Amino acid sequence: MRSVLGDRSLRTSAVAAVLAALALGAMGRFRPALALTLGAVVAIVSARWLSLVVGRLQGTGAGEGRKPGWKFALGAGLRYLFVGLAVYGAIRLVPAEPLWLLAGLSSVVLGIVVEGSRDLFRERHKGRTVSPAGRPGSGRTGERI
Repeated sequence: MRSVLGDRSLRTSAVAAVLAALALGAMGRFRPALALTLGAVVAIVSARWLSLVVGRLQGTGAGEGRKPGWKFALGAGLRYLFVGLAVYGAIRLVPAEPLWLLAGLSSVVLGIVVEGSRDLFRERHKGRTVSPAGRPGSGRTGERI
């Protein structure tokens, strides 16, 4: 059951959120760390679910070949209800920290940008060589970047 979004992007999102929450906690800012963590959990769970739904609709995910029926629609409604209640609960739990909650909700976007940038960098530098002096492009050695 692989996601269309990519497991690497979601893993990068989780790592970024954990590192940010740990940094906030180390500075003694526990409520912002909690708000960021809650936002990240909601965003990652929602993105994972949405990615699986898109995969199913495209015919590449779990449940391939089946048409969505009323159970699918009910599941979608209940999941969005859950996400809405989770965000509402997080705002009620840490009302003074909506900015950090929003930062956590944005963690998936950060993961996608980081992984997309990595892929772009790898693609642009594919096949380049490094000279013994460390200058790219001389091509005298076969050492790949």
